[in-house]
Amino acid sequence: MKNKWIKILPLLLILGFTGSCKMEFENHNAASEAAVYKTYKAYPGIVLGLTKHFSLNALPEIARGPGVVSREIGATNTYTTENELMSGNIPNDNASISRLWRFLHYERGIAEKITANIDDVTFPTDAEKAGLKAYGYLMRGLTTGYLGMYWEKATVENDPDNKAEFKNNTEVLNTAIAYLDEAENLISGTAGSADYINNLVSGNSGLFSIVDVIHALKARYYIELGDYGNAISEANAVDLTKPSVWIYDGSSTDQNPIWKLQYDAGASERYKALENLGVNLEANDGRLDFYTNGQTGISTETCGNVYTNTLYLKGFWMNPTDAIPVYLPDEMKLIKAEAYAKQGGANLAQAVALIDEVRTDNADIFGVNANLGIWTGNGSDQQAVLDQIYYNYATELFFQGLRWNAHKRIYPDYLDGVTPPVDCNAERTRNYFPYPSDEQANNPNTPSDPAI
Repeated sequence: MKNKWIKILPLLLILGFTGSCKMEFENHNAASEAAVYKTYKAYPGIVLGLTKHFSLNALPEIARGPGVVSREIGATNTYTTENELMSGNIPNDNASISRLWRFLHYERGIAEKITANIDDVTFPTDAEKAGLKAYGYLMRGLTTGYLGMYWEKATVENDPDNKAEFKNNTEVLNTAIAYLDEAENLISGTAGSADYINNLVSGNSGLFSIVDVIHALKARYYIELGDYGNAISEANAVDLTKPSVWIYDGSSTDQNPIWKLQYDAGASERYKALENLGVNLEANDGRLDFYTNGQTGISTETCGNVYTNTLYLKGFWMNPTDAIPVYLPDEMKLIKAEAYAKQGGANLAQAVALIDEVRTDNADIFGVNANLGIWTGNGSDQQAVLDQIYYNYATELFFQGLRWNAHKRIYPDYLDGVTPPVDCNAERTRNYFPYPSDEQANNPNTPSDPAI
């Protein structure tokens, strides 16, 4: 990402805003901001800054909060934030959910300004303009999608007057898909736009494919919505040989954020994987060795359980320059497997075939290889097939903010009748996050918190 546009990144300090409500301070840079959006030379820097803000700020919170409530990780020592997440008794000022909410809205605000202003600017080529605008819609879809996955209701666009309206998460996810459709249409309608934005975002490394990211996110959101046909179609459209990642150059301001918390000099070693990745792990499942390094630590939980065999993280978080995937290829296979399995009947055979592809994988482009034999369970038992799909979601996509929602989809009634604090042995401790206290205080449209 080091290129001639990097000097534009400080402009992010004056662009966008920190939540669905307005900033808590007067923006004395309004004129400067307006001028920035009137020059084509600013847009590459804005896009790079938006990308970097997401990958350094929202991304670790996407791993942390959902990772704790779905029993992927435990907190070393007695950190209040994680202990609240572990019990499911989460206050509205919990630091993790407050940061995640704030960052996703901030980043969406930048993306909204890109798509709102770029048509008024003349660019040297149509490919540049379309690629940058498409990326703005991509980031609107990405940020809105995460809000729809983790909150029962959420906003679909920011409001500078503190009055953003909340929609149920079905509407939120459908809106996220609509943003992605806009991105797809721009890319498909303008020759060269995909190459331009891919090279910009990846620093000419070839490690980003906007077309595949769009399809992967749409597949993810369609399976959330229970739209199985579209989930399969979008997953099939992803080229599984092309990686798309968030990159870090290792400089003091651009380091892998999970590595920084785990291994940097003076790091708190804040996160540990629960024993066997928090599931009933099969013997010789290669994903354990990929995601952890075998060293054990100690993690305590607020309701009394002490885990003595927790593991240090490895995976995508061992070095300051380690890239973090936007999605994994086998996520697409598991989405298709789930879609087929949920339809039952003759579709179960197709689900089992996809399960076996994931289990026997030994050539994953990121090295996430289970190296197991084919599944020997009852392929005609729908719930048994879904159980096996969940097992592979939990192990294949470890600590990427996705296990929680997979559990909610496959075991929707798991917390029926339960009120927090939740038993420490529970597989998940929440259905949705509560709304951050800042949002409650500033936005009169904020809904009541979900029961759990």
